[in-house]
Amino acid sequence: MNAQQYTVRSNRGRARIWIEGARLERAGFTAGAHYTISTKAGVMSLRLSDDGRKVSGKAGRPIIDITGANCAPFITGDSVAINYRSNGITIKENQS
Repeated sequence: MNAQQYTVRSNRGRARIWIEGARLERAGFTAGAHYTISTKAGVMSLRLSDDGRKVSGKAGRPIIDITGANCAPFITGDSVAINYRSNGITIKENQS
């Protein structure tokens, strides 16, 4: 699957990455599933887990909302690529 191009937005003055919909479901991130976030070398990784954060939303429309310091190393206005894979999601800065 091709990467989704995304611009980090702002909510109440804090950086925000909002991901929702069918791409999440295809990657296994269904509403109610749990996941963890880790960052290494400027790449944010989301992995399904038995505990951790919970995917919001409802069946057919899962939502992941990452805000504030949790968006690091990205800031408002950054252009990023979101890659959905069966073993998780990666978010990294666009290399353009």
